[in-house]
Amino acid sequence: MKDVNTPSIRDTLGLEDAFATYVFDESRVDLSGWNSTHAFFRALLEEFKPKLILELGVWKGMSSLHMAVQSKKLGLGTEIVAIDTWLGSSAHLSSKGRRAELSPRNGYPTLYETFLANVHSKGMQDVIIPLPMDGNSAAYALKRLGVKADMIHIDASHEYDACLNDFRNYWDLLADDGVMLCDDYGIWPEVSRAVCQFAAEVNRPVWTSMAKAIICKDPSVGFDLTLTKRRKIKVL
Repeated sequence: MKDVNTPSIRDTLGLEDAFATYVFDESRVDLSGWNSTHAFFRALLEEFKPKLILELGVWKGMSSLHMAVQSKKLGLGTEIVAIDTWLGSSAHLSSKGRRAELSPRNGYPTLYETFLANVHSKGMQDVIIPLPMDGNSAAYALKRLGVKADMIHIDASHEYDACLNDFRNYWDLLADDGVMLCDDYGIWPEVSRAVCQFAAEVNRPVWTSMAKAIICKDPSVGFDLTLTKRRKIKVL
């Protein structure tokens, strides 16, 4: 349950309510995504009980929605700041045929409209706060505003340098007892390399499962993980 005496993150950031005048367009709903219901989400919500989550790299919002739904079930009063440009990744220009995924209109992507429609369709407007900015600018502004998150989910670039930069930028925004969850570990080689490099830089162990990696701010925190089965994955 939210503490009514604590200002919302939207108020702290001085953001307008993105849904205050939003007109729902059901035709824009598209609840597709990748790794959006990974078991680590629920486990970390239960263990860390985060009041504030930052998600960098949102796409259509499926991970944000899953965390929002699960946090409500747990009665956590969580707020999620969803950070993205909604303009796509390098692959949407360099890979043939992927530009259409951004639903461009007049030459400009409209994926943000899909994100809004998805959030509205699940009734999570009170939990998810969109922040349409690039990751670097958002990190800089959030640091200046003194924001500290209990949990950060990084799911942005798949390129080594950019990915490593995201980890470095957002580590300072993580509370001392917070947890960082990294997407695409073990799937995108450059992401896996960036995760390992960053963990070495901050001298922290990495706790992994298929497609996700955990790095805790507190070096004394660890987990017991269970090996369930071997399966083949497509390494990109």
